[in-house]
Amino acid sequence: MFIRLLKRSFYNQKKAMALMVVSVTMGTAITASLITLSFEITGKVAKELRAFGANILVEPNVKGLASLSGQQRYLREEDIIKTKTIFWRHNILGVAPFLETKSVIEVKDKNTKIDTIGTWFEKELPLPGEARSFPAGVKTVSLWWDIDGEWPKKNEEVLVGVTAAKLMGISPGAALRINGKDFRASGILNTGGKEDRQIFLNLETLQEMASLKGKISKVLVSALTTPMDDFAYKDPKTMTKTEYEKWYCTGYVTSIAKQVEEVFLGSSVKPIWQVAETEGKVLDRLRSTIYILSILTLFATALGVSTTMISSLLRRIEEIGLMKAIGADSLKISTIFLSEAFVIGISGGLLGYLISIAVVKFIGLKVFGTVLEQKALLLPIAIFSALIIAVIGSLLPIKRALKIKPAIVLKGVE
Repeated sequence: MFIRLLKRSFYNQKKAMALMVVSVTMGTAITASLITLSFEITGKVAKELRAFGANILVEPNVKGLASLSGQQRYLREEDIIKTKTIFWRHNILGVAPFLETKSVIEVKDKNTKIDTIGTWFEKELPLPGEARSFPAGVKTVSLWWDIDGEWPKKNEEVLVGVTAAKLMGISPGAALRINGKDFRASGILNTGGKEDRQIFLNLETLQEMASLKGKISKVLVSALTTPMDDFAYKDPKTMTKTEYEKWYCTGYVTSIAKQVEEVFLGSSVKPIWQVAETEGKVLDRLRSTIYILSILTLFATALGVSTTMISSLLRRIEEIGLMKAIGADSLKISTIFLSEAFVIGISGGLLGYLISIAVVKFIGLKVFGTVLEQKALLLPIAIFSALIIAVIGSLLPIKRALKIKPAIVLKGVE
């Protein structure tokens, strides 16, 4: 009997039921797509934010008398590739070494002493135990550098900071001498920072000129990290063994910095907080926005379902009044409406999930240039979301239906 009533309800209200299924489908598709985006946003957006620059700085660990005397210390160039052997090695997206010295620059018989930086502009490093290589150099950690001209491609080519170039009258293609050796300015660098007052050249060339073979002053590391939370800021020295393992095995910028420090002999490694904290805030706000939009979508869709169901209710007043007159109690009336909502929710949830697959693919290709992964967990989430929409949308109609008085309705009195 109950199944027959349910079938008859759908048959007699084809347009209303179809409209509610469409509403639930669209609401579920949007919600499922947003939830998929929230699953993937940390990795995808964090990669995009790596254009802000490196988020980990490796420097020599100078303590005691060496620190007081200002004695120069260096890191070993050979330790750089070891960053790709740590637990979070796959999160290391870029690395660039720097050797800092003072050099005499000669341009048109004019001598100037300027900070000269040796680095890798672009270099492929062989990965330990693997056949493939790893791209390293300034291009992997400082994507925001603005070059007027070209990046250096030869050992005899350099980048000149815009401030230093103005001081010495250097333009792209100009010749200059560094410590008596001839070079050519392939481009003018403009960053708005201290780099504008420096000259950059090939690391090996400067190491040879300064008799510092295999030595570097610092290393910048660009790592994909997990946004910092309260636990991430906890001092590892005060952690229990279990807490330390959890912290060490989570991709916080602090835990990755700790692992990088372990592979660099005589190093002191610290996060570049301005970059790391900015990334964390951006990711947290994006996720919060997605969750808020998901909730608003659910309620907006539920409101649409509720409106349609109330319109349907107005056409069924006599039917409901008759059911109450022959003995149907509030539970049975509520069960009919909730069963309709259940069928609408299941149907809309399945259709919404299928549509979300195409939507997620479109978002991934258009925004991130890659296909976002469709989690298997999303199907039950989509159906659950659709059921929430349908049930919430049916609450007000059920309340109105339970207030119907059979005697008044059946007598035709409003």
